[in-house]
Amino acid sequence: MMLDATGDRRWLVRPAEDAPPEALIEQFGGGYRLSRWSLVESEQEPLGVYTSAEGAETAWWRHLDRERGQRSGSTSARARLLGDA
Repeated sequence: MMLDATGDRRWLVRPAEDAPPEALIEQFGGGYRLSRWSLVESEQEPLGVYTSAEGAETAWWRHLDRERGQRSGSTSARARLLGDA
């Protein structure tokens, strides 16, 4: 997993150095906008705004986990008791 800088304010998120990009992070003002990567700009899906490029990258991998039906994050004792974990 890596961030590939494409300029002063843009990064591509790739699962490996030689892999195609999966997400785009763009810096604006005080935040970092995360979008699903597409060669066609109108097809890029906005996924949120974060406080750092690294935070946006982490959000991308969590987004993929949710799409695949995997859960991420910690589970509380209450969630385990309720059977939600």
